[in-house]
Amino acid sequence: QSGARPPHSKELRYSADGFTPTDGKKKLMKTLLVILIASMIAVVVFTEPSVVSAQSDAQISTIRAQYASINKRASRYKRVKKELSGFSLEGGELIAYLNGPSIVKLVATHYGEMGRSTEEYYYQDEKLIFVFEKTSHYNKPMGRVARSTENRYYFNNDRLIRWVDKNGKQADTSSEEARSKQKDLLENSNLLSTGARSKNRTIEHRE
Repeated sequence: QSGARPPHSKELRYSADGFTPTDGKKKLMKTLLVILIASMIAVVVFTEPSVVSAQSDAQISTIRAQYASINKRASRYKRVKKELSGFSLEGGELIAYLNGPSIVKLVATHYGEMGRSTEEYYYQDEKLIFVFEKTSHYNKPMGRVARSTENRYYFNNDRLIRWVDKNGKQADTSSEEARSKQKDLLENSNLLSTGARSKNRTIEHRE
């Protein structure tokens, strides 16, 4: 019949390019697109952190295993002792542990009138992986230790990936304080490891 309309005329309309979706069809497509985008965002927001967390936990476990292995074999390593100058008011000392030509551990002790601090640096394949920092506070000048605080810093490829602070909590490694701490520890590590290998008996602090 001349007045007959194309099949499904309620869903399609004719244009110069052929049949195109009607407004209802377009709304449905837009709704599906919004759902698809929302689903993709949910995958990124909720799945990615867990993957990153799992990777980070695996790295921490590897670092802890290396830490334990180094300390277990400490008596087998060659020990090199150096004096530290300019790091603290009352001076300090460094003990380096070498496995062949490679430094595996550094222990820097800094003395002050009201306390002392110890920093232990651990390495794997010449790369810093962990720093244990302990600060002891005296009850009076040159007195006994009244209290101590500890910080633990985990590194991967010269980047601070975890910081367990003095309260035993994980600090935000993206904070300005963490970035500053990362920079200081890496610089000290380089200075001390270079000094440990030098022929000089004293390592001078650089301003």
